[in-house]
Amino acid sequence: MVGALTPRSLARLVTVVYAATLILAVIVFQPGCVSLVVWASVEKSDLLREVAARYEQTRPSEDLRCVKIDVQRVASGDAEDMLARSGGTPGAMPDIWSPAASTWVRLLERHRAIAGAPAIIPVSETRILQSPLVIAMPEPMAVALGWPRAEISWKDIFALARDPVGWSTRVHPEWGRFKLAKTNPLISTSGLHALAATYVMSGGPSIQDPQVVAFMKSVEESVVHYSNTVSSFLLNLAESDARGQALSYVSAIAMAEKEVWDYNQGNPESKTRPTRLPPETKLVAVHPSEGTLLADHPFVVMPWVADEQKRRAAGHFLDHLRSDAVQQEFMSVAFRGARGETGKPIDESTELNRFKPSIYFAPLDPRTLAEVQSSWSSYRKRAQVLLMLDSGLSMADRIAPAVASKLDLAKDAWTAALDSLVSDDDVGLWALAGIERRKLVDVGPLRDQRGTMRTELAALTPRGSGKALYSAITEGVALLRQRFARDRINAVVLLTDGRNDDVANTSLVDLLRALQAQAEDARVRVFTIAYGPAADRDALERIARAGRGAFYDATDPGVINRVIRDAVSSF
Repeated sequence: MVGALTPRSLARLVTVVYAATLILAVIVFQPGCVSLVVWASVEKSDLLREVAARYEQTRPSEDLRCVKIDVQRVASGDAEDMLARSGGTPGAMPDIWSPAASTWVRLLERHRAIAGAPAIIPVSETRILQSPLVIAMPEPMAVALGWPRAEISWKDIFALARDPVGWSTRVHPEWGRFKLAKTNPLISTSGLHALAATYVMSGGPSIQDPQVVAFMKSVEESVVHYSNTVSSFLLNLAESDARGQALSYVSAIAMAEKEVWDYNQGNPESKTRPTRLPPETKLVAVHPSEGTLLADHPFVVMPWVADEQKRRAAGHFLDHLRSDAVQQEFMSVAFRGARGETGKPIDESTELNRFKPSIYFAPLDPRTLAEVQSSWSSYRKRAQVLLMLDSGLSMADRIAPAVASKLDLAKDAWTAALDSLVSDDDVGLWALAGIERRKLVDVGPLRDQRGTMRTELAALTPRGSGKALYSAITEGVALLRQRFARDRINAVVLLTDGRNDDVANTSLVDLLRALQAQAEDARVRVFTIAYGPAADRDALERIARAGRGAFYDATDPGVINRVIRDAVSSF
């Protein structure tokens, strides 16, 4: 028999009922989670995604609303470009932007002012980690310059890069010319910072000064080729190292300190885990004696984040990223902490130096920085490029939800990409129609045939079955070798949606061997694009590595515009 309720038990019952009602109300009436979209730079996006996933497991909330964080990998230059062209409103834009350096935030300010667009003034901007720009060199080459005891300067590097006899001046003629690798400053932070450092070292009054232009052009002439990411160079270097040829590919790469450690761990793509064995010839970080620039990785809350819960959620996530535990995690993979602290990977490394750099260049003002970046196209190393576009019948397939075919999308992307090339680049166009190679435009100055290129691209229709890819690459490389230009980046670019099925040439091994056998100082590079899920991704990647170019993955055909843009950024 149930007894009468006492005042205490009645109070407990009321409390339980109230709590249950409150929980039910939260379940029924609570809106969705507080969602934060974070655009993170390439070298840290995977790490931030892991940190965010673990943070979500702690069940963070704002006013009883759960918090979800979507970390998206967006190259710093790409993000700045999209933000510069946006209306300054939410939608497809991020709530938080974390480029590799606040340099991009200053550029955004300038580019929007030039366009007459309203300023995007961040709610807050706080650095979460650091990594200085270094000159990474194969250890024997750095030792030849006096590393680690001697001070090595930008002037030393640039003088060697500009000297036509190269390493002969350092008693190593077997290493050939001094070969510099730099990423595209329109996309990549290390490329932008290396460009800014070159300008500082030119000593001129302005970027328009003829002596400044001549100096910067002479430095660019030593460039092996460009890329949108450092990993393209490091993958090629790893392949060369595996064949005992690490000293033949490149002499120096402008890159972040953290990427030196990654490469030496067997992680040339800066993933969260190594992907191969450590190299035989390690890279060392040279800190130029005059100073360098810092990638300070800001955490920028965008001004359109007006919702108070979102702002608080962003602030709490920032606090988490700057907490001791997460800072230690960053330092455990060779980033420096938000205040410049170092961890074991740097402290105990013989290839890195915790006490350097001791000098940082003052940031260029936004106006000068924008002028230096925009002037790059006028003095970058010129290209001699043969474009090979698969136009076989398989390219007639439609891509949902678009009504356009794969070929139509590729044609549009290549047509747009021509705008990234300059009039004195030499460019040619072949269409691979089945086993037939249709030589539509001879390699020549783009100024004379830009219109012809556009017309021929527009007229392409799917035709021909079969794909003679190996023969096409062999013939294209041979053509450029006959007209090889030492002062240009000589390259073949192949886009295909399939695999080689030419009965007359079936040997991938022979093709790889021929590409690898080229002399580094007279190399025609090969860049490949796997287009659609049926493309032979493995073979195309191996061809690009053997050709010391880069492989681009467009197995999702919807990203073809970005992929072709990235490929063209190598020239």
